[in-house]
Amino acid sequence: MNVNTLTAKKSTLVLIVALFSAMTVSALTPVTVEKLSTVVPEPVNSVVYQSIIATVTDKSVILDLNTASEFMNNYFEVERSADMNSFKTVAIVLDGFTTAGTGKRYAFKEAVSVINNNQVAYYRLKQFDAYGNISYSKVVKVQQSATSN
Repeated sequence: MNVNTLTAKKSTLVLIVALFSAMTVSALTPVTVEKLSTVVPEPVNSVVYQSIIATVTDKSVILDLNTASEFMNNYFEVERSADMNSFKTVAIVLDGFTTAGTGKRYAFKEAVSVINNNQVAYYRLKQFDAYGNISYSKVVKVQQSATSN
C-alpha cells in the first residue's frame, strides 16, 4: 500500500466523521416504542358438571362424575380429605376433552378402608384446563354406615 492510498482512506474517514458530527440531534428522526401486549385467554368455565355422586358399598367407595359439557379440559385430579381442609390427590383422570365436547362420564373407585369405623371422607375434583387454569368441583361427603361394617 502506498502513501497516497493511506492518505485517501484517512481523509475519507475524517470526512465521514466530520459529516456525522455536524448533524444535530434535531435532524434525527424520533423513534417510537410501542408497548407489546401478550394475549392471555380469560379463564373460562371449561367444565360444566351435571352430577357428582359418591356411593359406598361393602368393599368400595365409588365416585361417579358426569359432565354436561367440556371445553379445553386437560385433566382432573380426584382429591380426598378427612377434614375438608387438607385435600390429597388420590387419582388422575387424563382423558378430558381438549376441544369443545359434549358431556362425558367418569368413574373413580377405591377401597372402602379409607372410611372404616364410621369415618368421613370428602371428595372433590381439581380440574386443569389447557391454559393451566385450575377449578374445583363441589365437595361430596361419604361415610360408611354402621350397618355396612
